[in-house]
Amino acid sequence: AGTVRAGTIKSAVGLGVLLAEGIGDTLRVSLTADPVEEPPVAWGILECLGIRRRGPELVSCPTCGRTQVDLIPIAQEVERRLAGCTKPISVAVMGCVVNGPGEASDADVGVACGRGSALLFKHGKPVRKVAEDEIVDALMQEINNM
Repeated sequence: AGTVRAGTIKSAVGLGVLLAEGIGDTLRVSLTADPVEEPPVAWGILECLGIRRRGPELVSCPTCGRTQVDLIPIAQEVERRLAGCTKPISVAVMGCVVNGPGEASDADVGVACGRGSALLFKHGKPVRKVAEDEIVDALMQEINNM
């Protein structure tokens, strides 16, 4: 299909359409890369389609003009820390107070960030406000307590 980036995109689109229509029961992703790159892509396609679930699902927003925290490293650090988690939960890392609360409240646990801080949500309910430098730790603490 192609290199890691191009092959992942092509595989997700091509296989995703077929699987979403209920066509097929075998999945093979072919990448011009180390073969160990292929199973995570295949699993990711299955997870995105809701066919298989293992571990948490992280949802984070694009960084638009309303974002008032340094969201990219926050989302990346949450993703890194979730790598060893096996809980089938949804985690939201949202960058603004406009769309963030709705998106974060749809997740099992999440944050909606504002200027230098974030509101932590658990099962749709606000839990507490945390400073920007405490967002990742507070989110992970809530996840660990679940």
